[in-house]
Formats: sequence, structure tokens, C-alpha cells
Amino acid sequence: MQDRPTAAELLDAVEGFLRKQSAAQQDRWLRFQLLVASNTLGIVRREIATEEGYVRKEWPMLDALVGAAKPPETFHEVELACRGRYDELCDAIRAGKFDAPEREAALVDFLWETTVDRVKTTAPGELR
Repeated sequence: MQDRPTAAELLDAVEGFLRKQSAAQQDRWLRFQLLVASNTLGIVRREIATEEGYVRKEWPMLDALVGAAKPPETFHEVELACRGRYDELCDAIRAGKFDAPEREAALVDFLWETTVDRVKTTAPGELR
């Protein structure tokens, strides 16, 4: 484990620096580029803090949609396996397995919840 500053603290500091530099710029293009860089670091910081929880939350939700499976032990393995489970979900959608109203409702609920989680990471201010 790394001592202080933590990765999140470092990202926060650089993000704040870039945001301040952006505000001081007269050149609109440079101001825009600095804001993009700052916003990107904010996304990375939030992803580091939340991604494992979101991926582990999706696993049982995918169980309900494509069938139960035991999750791997490490987060990296769970993340990779989730991608494969998304492929299974896409195949099931294409095969018409979510055409029935109750199955479609379960799919829509899953898609809504996972989309909200992704927006919380990428643009949390957009959720009102």
C-alpha cells in the first residue's frame, strides 16, 4: 500500500490545478483542453473509487438475466468475466429471450440501474 498522498489525492490535486489553470486562460482552445484534462482525471478518480463495487453489484443482476454463475475471486477476473456475461446478454437479446413483457421489464431495470451507475462515474452532476 502506498503512503500519502494516495492515488485519489494526487488525481484530485492535479484535477484542481488544471481547473484553476483553465479559469486563468485567455485562449479559449487551451482553456477547453485544460477542462477536458481536468474532467478526465475526475472520471478516473471516481472510477477508481467506485468501479469494483459497481461491477460486483452487476454480477447478481446478470445472474437473474442470463443464469447464475459463481463469480471469480479477484476483481480483475470478475471484471473480465462480466464482459463475457454481457456478450451472453447481447446474444440472449438477439435471440428474443427478452421479448416477453416481464423479461423485457427486468432487462430495462438492469439497463437503467447500470446506466445510472455509469453516469455517477462519468458525469455525476447530470443526475438530478
